[in-house]
Amino acid sequence: MDGMGIQTSNDLTVADGNVPFDVWASGALDPERSFSADRVSSVKRGVFAMIAVFLAYSFLQAPSTVLIRPHPAIWRLVHGMAVIYLVALTFLLFQGCFHPLLPRIEPRTRDDARQFMKYLHPDLGVELPERSYGTDCRIYVPDHPKSRFNNVYEILFDEFVIAHILGWWGKAIMIRNQPLLWVLSIGFELMEDSIWAGMKTVRYFDGRTYEWVGLSRQPNIISKVKRTLGQFTPAQWDKDEWYPLLGPWRFIQVLSLCIVFMAVELNTFFLKFCLWIPPRNPLIVYRLVLWWLIAIPTIREYNTYLQDRKPFKKVGSFCWLSLAICILELLICIKFGHGLFPKSMPSWLITFWTSVALLLMLFLLVWTWKIYRTMIRKRL
Repeated sequence: MDGMGIQTSNDLTVADGNVPFDVWASGALDPERSFSADRVSSVKRGVFAMIAVFLAYSFLQAPSTVLIRPHPAIWRLVHGMAVIYLVALTFLLFQGCFHPLLPRIEPRTRDDARQFMKYLHPDLGVELPERSYGTDCRIYVPDHPKSRFNNVYEILFDEFVIAHILGWWGKAIMIRNQPLLWVLSIGFELMEDSIWAGMKTVRYFDGRTYEWVGLSRQPNIISKVKRTLGQFTPAQWDKDEWYPLLGPWRFIQVLSLCIVFMAVELNTFFLKFCLWIPPRNPLIVYRLVLWWLIAIPTIREYNTYLQDRKPFKKVGSFCWLSLAICILELLICIKFGHGLFPKSMPSWLITFWTSVALLLMLFLLVWTWKIYRTMIRKRL
């Protein structure tokens, strides 16, 4: 049987295997026993079943990306998870009684969204307590009930400190370009150690020779274990070159990537504040892990798109999904955050960013004009 036939047979086997699970979980053969008086539980079970069916379909039929490790089906599954998150954000955006013609958002709109979050986690829907980071800067606190070095412990093991360190290390591995990473770091905050560690990881893998041999051809059990674990490492490790100074259009393309990156990071803080999500709630971790899984193929697709010299090319599906998710998260922050910040933005800050935007536009116009004039001279 050819490769297409084998793939179709495997797809049908997995799809058919999902049918008995649906029959058992739905209670279709025993409706009286599976009946539940709790309508909320029934709805949750139905939604989870819908998600499971869609993920099973995505696992088999979603578009593949440029990544092949550990298996293309894994990234098809991530594609399905991204679509579900996109749809969930769309549903959340339309919660409440907000009307586009109303000048201000009604409080009930934000409360409806916050109370809806209880269906995702029972601890949500409660106003966040005030949390201060600079009231007590002592290193040694002798009268603290937990530990005399509790302040040091709280700072070192704060969830956002750990998330930032791991996050910048992961970004360095994904982007693999130190100047671009410094642009992102200066644009958001300085996390030099994580970038340095990430670039050390990139240099470690860059230039190594990869010889992938099948598991059955390994000589002993140790080699088989190493080959199995190696399946979760890249098939090849290429150093990404973004070339932001290649031209005005390339500069805009790379700058757009930086803007989306920083918007995703800022959305984390605005979402948890507007929707009353505590920093240590697992939903925060789930979102960060999902974004990490989405960003891996997105960066690869976007870099491949920029380096492709073909006259006709298109951006990968993960790039469009990431952009759509980022925009929806931003719209949710704008809608439910309206009125939460009574103090307006300082005028000097508006003037500063307006000046930066004007100078950037002037720089791009002058750059484009110089390139155009050089091309005219060459033709003459």
